[in-house]
Amino acid sequence: MMNDAPLISVLMPAYNEGSHIRANLEKVRATLEDMQSTCCKDLPGGFEIVVVNDGSTDNTQKEIETAAARSETIKCVAHTSNRGKCVALRTAFQHSKGRYVFFLDSDLEIDPAFLEPLFEKMQKEDCDAVFGSKQLGSKKNYPLLRRVASKIFSAFVYLLLPLPVKDTQTGLKLFKRELLERVFDCMLVRRYAFDVELAALAVHNGFKLSEEAVTVNFLGRQGSLSLYNVFNMTLDILAIFYRLKVLAYYDSWVPKRNKEKPFISIVIAVKADNPYLRQSVQRSLEQDYPKDRYEIIVLPDEAIDSFDPSVRIIPSGPELPAIKRNLGVENAKGEIIAFLDDDAYPRENWLSELAGNFTDERLAGVGGPGTTPQEDAFWQKVGGAVYESKMMSGGYSYRYLVDRRRMVDDYPTCNLALRKDVFQEAGGFQTNFWPGEDTELCLTVTKKLGYNIVYDPLVEVCHHRRHLFKGHFRQLTQYALHRGYFVKKFPETSRKFAYFVPSLFLLGVLIGPLTFLTPRLYFFSLLYLVVLVIYFALSAFFAFILHPKLTPFTVLGVFLSHLAYGWYFLVGLFSSRLRKEEEYHAKIRRSHEN
Repeated sequence: MMNDAPLISVLMPAYNEGSHIRANLEKVRATLEDMQSTCCKDLPGGFEIVVVNDGSTDNTQKEIETAAARSETIKCVAHTSNRGKCVALRTAFQHSKGRYVFFLDSDLEIDPAFLEPLFEKMQKEDCDAVFGSKQLGSKKNYPLLRRVASKIFSAFVYLLLPLPVKDTQTGLKLFKRELLERVFDCMLVRRYAFDVELAALAVHNGFKLSEEAVTVNFLGRQGSLSLYNVFNMTLDILAIFYRLKVLAYYDSWVPKRNKEKPFISIVIAVKADNPYLRQSVQRSLEQDYPKDRYEIIVLPDEAIDSFDPSVRIIPSGPELPAIKRNLGVENAKGEIIAFLDDDAYPRENWLSELAGNFTDERLAGVGGPGTTPQEDAFWQKVGGAVYESKMMSGGYSYRYLVDRRRMVDDYPTCNLALRKDVFQEAGGFQTNFWPGEDTELCLTVTKKLGYNIVYDPLVEVCHHRRHLFKGHFRQLTQYALHRGYFVKKFPETSRKFAYFVPSLFLLGVLIGPLTFLTPRLYFFSLLYLVVLVIYFALSAFFAFILHPKLTPFTVLGVFLSHLAYGWYFLVGLFSSRLRKEEEYHAKIRRSHEN
């Protein structure tokens, strides 16, 4: 029988393991029961198995639920989409209570009988983590290619990040809970190289690591070994080295207090009912956060129904989003206001992660990435890939990707949470601009009032993208128009060189061909061609890193987006007044006259 404070937690991420997950869970449970009468017999506390279905598309969820119904030691947690092994393990950890925490791959390439040797090694050496090592143990059905790749990988890791363990990638590890509590929050790698980041952070924070021989049965599988995966793992390790040794990024990390549960009001401004809104509300209702500690407020033009009774619908009339959001805040009960667009839906841990940030009194707001949903259509994904590209968004690509934590002075309201009292102190959203009201609010909060807004990569929403040729450019040009205008209106946050680059590129593209008309300008013609070749090569490189199958379409989208953004930025820059602003003030005058 598991008590409130188990001795051991076994965390098992599972993705499409339906054919054998139930039998594997039973095997792990039986092993843990045996351990209670051997190596754990003198230690208080039972055990638990926390298995996370990481967005499986087969019958994995049903099989886990069946196993959990038969044993109270098995906990089932589910992701609605595949989020990667690191996030799955982190979710499992948040649902666990054990003082000692095992990571175990659910395919059981490693027999759970090796749980006991790792536990005994930790007790004997009094270390903080024990990594299972296939290099020290025996291998079954070990493909030659995978063996060679493992040796090269280990040497590469040791060259950049000398670690006391030689094998970081084997799917069995044991940790003391305090180690994971210290390092999990600041980890950024989500897939294959996350083990390296975890080990590097553990060593960097002074924890003692050891390793124990295990036998791995590969069953002849090559696993995730491919040129694309190897390429991305290499980039991940270089990024870990850069963050650890160059930026000292991890040293500045302030641990979050995830036990903090302030009351939060989710505010969604929308014109009318639509399928995206329904999805956004449903995912908000499914948050891994106490149900009595948050509310959802939806502000459509006209009343809509058929929502969960707990959702508050406040019709606003045909107003601008800024006015709707101000109305939402006026009616909000929460001390934290979490703004969400109707075409964006939150991850399961969205509220828990953003709430954990509000421990610093000078921290007024938290923003997070708006990533492209897996279910988006092809041309929507291309639109998302354009925004994600470093060539398009430059230093602001973190808004669309999971990137390192940082302080920001301008963040969009598709995923932005603010303290209610700070929002009111700032005067709320000014209603002169749309889009762009969020820029003005963030400027007031950070530059005028002196508060901080942090970008947290774990505060993630999925933001549906516009079709590249049916909405993307209309949205992009509005952003560009207002950003150009804001260079004059709000120079503190908008007069940055990065915003001028697309316009300079546009001018270069237009002027460059003229150099071919005069032989004396041969050097400039050659320079023009070289710049274009470099431009498209870099566009292809950054596109391939993120979405190799979308590379040619992303390159085209980035090129056309640069031209469109560059032109409309100039239009906004030289405009004395924006059309949207004029329309709004005309509307106000008419309402006063009536």
